Amino acid sequence: MSKYSLLLFDLDDTILTNSTWFSAGLFQTLGMHSDTKNLDQSTFLEQVMHVPNSLIERFKSRELTPTEFKRARWRHAFAHFNLHPDLEFIDQFDALFFQTSMVFIEINTPVTSLLNELKRYYDVGIVTNGLYDSRMKIRQMGLCDVFSEDTIFHAEHLGYRKPDPEIYLTALQHFGKEPKETIFIGDSWIHDVVGPMEMGMKAIWVNNKGVSPSTNHTPVAVVSEVAEIRNILLKELLL
Repeated sequence: MSKYSLLLFDLDDTILTNSTWFSAGLFQTLGMHSDTKNLDQSTFLEQVMHVPNSLIERFKSRELTPTEFKRARWRHAFAHFNLHPDLEFIDQFDALFFQTSMVFIEINTPVTSLLNELKRYYDVGIVTNGLYDSRMKIRQMGLCDVFSEDTIFHAEHLGYRKPDPEIYLTALQHFGKEPKETIFIGDSWIHDVVGPMEMGMKAIWVNNKGVSPSTNHTPVAVVSEVAEIRNILLKELLL
């Protein structure tokens, strides 16, 4: 029997490998509104994806709530075009973007098969910092049978984010597991490798961008895509 019994996954860029849902949803949203349809879509996306570090730090320190951060990010992008919409417009735009972008999230059959197979041997959960409803993403991917709502630990709902130890502890306590029984799988070195390993978990790094690690932590394995974890987690090395 495996000495590991719980797998905790990151969501965006790990299980949800279709990263185009954000840009596709944004471009369509911009085109749907009379006040934004003439804006350069690629430039707007660049502004959204590269917000000032000061905003990111305020968000990480919990000075800004997720809603406040999203509003600030939209304002930053609009300001590049010398547009300064009011709060009502910002919130309506954000809601339209969310509704529109979710359509671009599709079922990934190989990932679905992998997760169903892993669930035969492990408890599985999601721990994510994603800004938009992780449960909706899971539904769009057809993974509700793999991840029930109570096994999805979403920073936006909990009020603390990876690598805050509290978010990992919340997941461990839900499953009644010890860190030594747990493997964390994700694409962020800090959030999905360093944070979990500092808690006593093992980690598998999905290094899909080919970046170099920034610390001396040693994960169980490094893979380029999540599909590669099948052989690692089901072979006798970890049994």
